[in-house]
Amino acid sequence: MRVNDKVLVENINDYFTHKGLSPNLIDDIKGKLKKELKKSEAQDLDYIEYRRKSPAEIILTIQRNLFTLQLNPIVFFIINFILLSYLYDKQYVPFQAATGLSIFYCLIILPISIFIYLRIDWKNYLYSNKFERIIGLSVAAVALILVFAHAFGFDLGIVAVTIYAHQFVFFVGIIFSISGIYFRRLEFTGIGLLFCQKTIDAMISNPIVTQIASIVIWVLLLIVIIYYTIRISSRK
Repeated sequence: MRVNDKVLVENINDYFTHKGLSPNLIDDIKGKLKKELKKSEAQDLDYIEYRRKSPAEIILTIQRNLFTLQLNPIVFFIINFILLSYLYDKQYVPFQAATGLSIFYCLIILPISIFIYLRIDWKNYLYSNKFERIIGLSVAAVALILVFAHAFGFDLGIVAVTIYAHQFVFFVGIIFSISGIYFRRLEFTGIGLLFCQKTIDAMISNPIVTQIASIVIWVLLLIVIIYYTIRISSRK
């Protein structure tokens, strides 16, 4: 490792140690930086020359990305939880129907939000995530428009769908819930449970059993939210 690159790694370590970041996160940052150093070494350049940035600018970029990385799951969960709760009308499920807004959310907004979530999660700390921020703000703006549209009764009509469509959404919720637990992404578990709660009527015809199952799902969802909130608040 070149001398200036070694100094940069040490500066990053000292700065974020002083900021109180966990050792695992600091090691992850340094690991990604060391992989990047191979690119500059291949051109026989110091990393700051390769990037044409000062050490302070590199550290600032990392700090901004860390902030975005910490907010990413929270924003993802809040936006999707609000939209799913507000737009996916449970009363239409037994009648094999759905509002146009809920279909738009499931087919457009949810996939885009997942794409942004994963892009930010996989993003290298060392490069700007301006593209993801712009798309994220656009999705948030569209989400706000959808909420206001629903509030004023503009639901893009009632669309007839088969019971299998709601059942498919239910199984998507199951997949989200299980994968969220397995990969420790409780924001996906929360969204998945809400999908299941919204579409439980498509799976169970007995209204009493449906009501009990719905209550159980709400309790599980509440537990997930409480635990998730505690985990987020205790994160450094």
